[in-house]
This record gives sequence, C-alpha cells and structure tokens, in this order.
Amino acid sequence: MKKFFLTLLVLFVSFNILAQPGWNWPENKSEAEEKNVLYTDYLKQQNCDEAKIHLDWLIENVPGLHVSIYQNGIKIYRCLIDKEEDPIIKNELINKALILFDGRIENFGREAYVKNRKVTFAYTFYRSDKTQYESLFNMFKDAFLLNGNKIGNSNLVAYMDIVRKHKLTSKSISDDEVLEIYDMISETISFKLSNDAKNEVRYKKYQDNLDKLLTATITVDCNFVENTLGPKLIELTSQPNDEIAQTDYETLTPVDISYSEEIVNLAKKIFQLSITGKCTSSEIALEAAKIMFTNEKDFAVAKFISSRELSTKNYESALEYCDAAIESAGDNNDQKSEMFLRKAQIYQVIGNKVKSRDNARKSISFNSSNSDAYKIIGNLYMASYEDCREGKSRVQDRLVFIAAYNIFKSGGLSNQANQAREQFPSMEEIFNENLEVGESMNTGCWINETVTLNKR
Repeated sequence: MKKFFLTLLVLFVSFNILAQPGWNWPENKSEAEEKNVLYTDYLKQQNCDEAKIHLDWLIENVPGLHVSIYQNGIKIYRCLIDKEEDPIIKNELINKALILFDGRIENFGREAYVKNRKVTFAYTFYRSDKTQYESLFNMFKDAFLLNGNKIGNSNLVAYMDIVRKHKLTSKSISDDEVLEIYDMISETISFKLSNDAKNEVRYKKYQDNLDKLLTATITVDCNFVENTLGPKLIELTSQPNDEIAQTDYETLTPVDISYSEEIVNLAKKIFQLSITGKCTSSEIALEAAKIMFTNEKDFAVAKFISSRELSTKNYESALEYCDAAIESAGDNNDQKSEMFLRKAQIYQVIGNKVKSRDNARKSISFNSSNSDAYKIIGNLYMASYEDCREGKSRVQDRLVFIAAYNIFKSGGLSNQANQAREQFPSMEEIFNENLEVGESMNTGCWINETVTLNKR
C-alpha cells in the first residue's frame, strides 16, 4: 500500500514538473523522477539526512537535471551543517556544499551571481578558520572581479575582514594591495549609496566598519597620508600634460577644473584616510578636498574647505567656499542657513558689520530658529555703542541697545536680552530730553533701525 501511494505521488509530481520549463530529464527518467520527489518531500519535512541521500544521487547521475537541485541542495547541506557537532564531519559537509555551487555554475552558468552567493556561504563558516583565509581571500577577489558594483551587501565588509585576517596571519599582502582593495570596496559602497539613498544609514555604517578594519590592518596616520600618498598626488598633478599642471593649490577656487579619474580617486583616498587617521589639518588633506570639489560639488567638502581656510585666516577663500557650499546645498535650507551664518561670522571677524548682519539675516531667512544668527546681530549692535555714539544725546546713543534687545528677544536669547536692557536709557534721561517712552526713534549709524523708546 505504501509503495502504491509513493508511486501515485511520483506520477502526480512528475506530471507537474514535466509541465514546467528548464527540466532536462534522461531517457530513462523514472528513477530520476522518484529521487526528485523523495528529496523534495524529505526537505519539506526537514528530514535533511534522508533528503541528502536522494539529492546526492541526482547530483551524481543527472547533474544537469534542473537548477533547483543545487538551490535546494544548499538548503539541505546548510541544515546538516547547522546540526552537526563533529568538526571533521561538519567541515566535510561545508566542502560538499561549496562543490554544489561549482556544479551549478558548470551546468547552469550565471558564474558571477553564484560566486557571490558562494563566498557569502564560505565566509559564514570559514571566517574564523586560519587555514581557510587564503582560500576565502581568493574567493572574495574573484567574486568582486566578476560582480563589480553588483556584489552583495553582505560581502562588502566581509571582504575587508578577510583581507585583515589574511594579511595578519600570512604577511603575503602588501599595504598597497590592502589600500587598493579598500578603495574598490569604498567606491562600491559610494555607488550603492548614490543609487539607494533611502538606505544611507546602512551604507555609512558599512563605510565606518570598513575604515575601522583598514586601521586595524595597516598603520594609517598622518605620516602615512602625508609622506606616502601626498607625494603621489603632487606628482600626478604636476604632469606636463595635465590641465592643471601649473595650478597653485593655495589659489584654487571652486571653479570647474577637469581632473583625471586617477587624480580624483587618489584625492578621495587621501581625504578619507585623513579623516580616518585624524589628520584633516594637514595641507595634503586640504589639497585633496579641493580636487574632490572640482570633480563633484559636494556640500560637506566645501564646508570642510571653508573651515580650513578660515582657521588659517584665508578669509577670501573661506567666503568663496561658503558660497560654493550654499550652491551645493540644493533645497536643504538648514545647510544654507549654516553657511550664511559662517559668512556672517567671517565678516564679523573682518570687521564688516553690514555684510555680517546681511548674511546673518539670510541665515535666519532659511532657518528662523537659528539662535546663533540672532546672537551675531545682537552682539554687533551691542559692540557698536562706542562707534555710533555721538555724545549729543544719551537717549539717542543708547538706542543701539534697544535694537540689540529686540533681536535677542526674537532669537529667544533671554540672558543676552536682559543684558541689553540694562543699558537702556533711564527714565530720568528720557524725561530730561523731553522724550516719552513708546516714541519711535531711529538708531542712525550703520544700524539704521527704527525702535520703540523704552527705559531700563
């Protein structure tokens, strides 16, 4: 009876399978049909030991039957591996599973796709086995070569992890090779991010982990960046055939200059490693950032350059890169507000009060809650008392503090507002000049604002 039902089951499943494309049955197909039904049925029951027996027969006798025997085969072997406690037997099962990936490629192609999955599988079980590091390294190298930017996300950081382990245990990988692989993975992450912005947090985490693995693999410090990579960048940008051969880095402005891909990639590497090695204050980091910006107008890079130029009191260049950052901000009002605030701060340092206030006002126009912008204007007014004081009217001279008070209050700066109020004219001074609280008066001077007279 049991055999009868098994026969019926085989016939029923076989009929459905034959109706589907992609099956390559042998002339004497009855045994193959039976084995196919049995292994899939046992797999559904999670009886992986029995499923393996019938699967192995199919792999040996009809390896080109259908791609599903390899897909399901991995499931079966994964099931057996997970429950096996004997390390020797477990390793044998892992090896057989990896052979299944190769068999799938041999019979059904799709080499890049399958090798991508194969190295993920191998890494899962071999990432802590020193004897497998070289093999894993070569598998990753092959998978990346075949897949390029289509490599699976799970293999991005994993590859760098094996690079680290293989280098530390075998010493057979040079620092330059490590950097080349790091660059390749970083570029792949950047490509994926540019095409999948909704997962920005995930890709940034990948890059952070990649940076940590790099510093754990080779010594990345300011000396390495400046003395190893810096001279390479200088050499490349000084080539006689290069469009920018005679460019003085200190005079670079955010204009459209065409750099070769090699120069841009090296600049990106230097900039990223400068961040990783905490040496962004170096000249080579600034030069790299400027090259990067000419290739791609990026807000964060322009902001970095303006900050560096400001730190060295190169105010003109700092202002130019502020403008470049604002242009690169697109529709991001917070970023625009931030950079207009920086311009206001620069003009404040230079001593141009009018332009400082103008830019602070622009900052507020993009973000009305930017208290620092209100503070700048208020402080400008407070500091203008001596410059604007004519000495003819104590009330008139102190109107600047009322103007300061108003702007501090608008920005929610209570402490500063109270300090300004303490400098208001007294009631006695107002009375002595035949004026009244509530009158409208103009501050005059460069401030030139109409305020309502009030007493302290």
